[in-house]
Amino acid sequence: MLTRTFGYLVTWYNLLPPFATIYYILYIMLGVIHGTITYRLPEYCDTPSNVTCYKGDRAILQCCVKYLGTKQVVIWKKVNENFALTYGEMVFVSDPDISIDHLPHREEWNLIISNVQTRHAGLYECQISTKEDLRKYVQLNVLDEPAPRRDAISIDGPQFVDKGKKLVLTCNATGQMFPPEDIDWFKDGQKIKQNQNRGISIAKFRIAKTKMLHSQMEIDKADMDDKGVYICRSSDLAITSTNVIVLNGKNGPIIGPRSPDEKYIESTYLAETNHMKRANPNHSDTSASTSAACNLAFLLQNGNTCTNLLTMLCCMFVALHICNRT
Repeated sequence: MLTRTFGYLVTWYNLLPPFATIYYILYIMLGVIHGTITYRLPEYCDTPSNVTCYKGDRAILQCCVKYLGTKQVVIWKKVNENFALTYGEMVFVSDPDISIDHLPHREEWNLIISNVQTRHAGLYECQISTKEDLRKYVQLNVLDEPAPRRDAISIDGPQFVDKGKKLVLTCNATGQMFPPEDIDWFKDGQKIKQNQNRGISIAKFRIAKTKMLHSQMEIDKADMDDKGVYICRSSDLAITSTNVIVLNGKNGPIIGPRSPDEKYIESTYLAETNHMKRANPNHSDTSASTSAACNLAFLLQNGNTCTNLLTMLCCMFVALHICNRT
């Protein structure tokens, strides 16, 4: 029954196209006449209309458009010039500092001016290619002085990491007006690149509210060659560094501080030895034997049970040897 019904629907669909086209045209006309179907014009979002930058900064002129049609294009131009700077995602000028920032399925069409100069100052318009006159104006002011330098970069991460463990370093860079364009990582002066085979990954993302660019560098399994000085540098030339030491805890010797008792016994032993040398300068053999006996006595005091027995036998042997020689 379902197959027969589906077959009837297909048959009627093949007969409908000439009549359906006329029907849809009439439906749209009647909808426009009665106001049930309306054409919605694109709308601009609320973005800054006045931007001030220092000379050499990176200027971002924001233009956000809602309800942009598929055949409508966003155009950027300077008001006092007769040619367009950008048309959609295409740039029509030879100035390498001018670009357009747009992501698919996003409403932003931002004009980017890197290394802004005083010649870039002026009134710009973000225009939409429609019959209606839709324009948004943005004033760009450029201060004829370099931006004041400030420490706007920091690096965070462990100073020590065990061999085979994950090493994670983070870098936060803040811009004057906007987040920096990029962050680069270096180790001992050599640039670090993402390498999946070696387990090196670098992630970056911007935080517009705080004007910060965040970058995280990870090494899945740290090796002894990964020790060294790590440097984080932003595109604004702010730079910072940290030193990382890789510990080989499995194969290396365990070195720890001596206890106060060990230090006291060793100092007492040295003092007694020096006193005996000064008292008997002509009896070097006796001094050597006595030193050996004292050294064995030191082991006797600090050894375990088995070591104590062995030390006792050695002390008896040394004492008998001294008695025979004297």
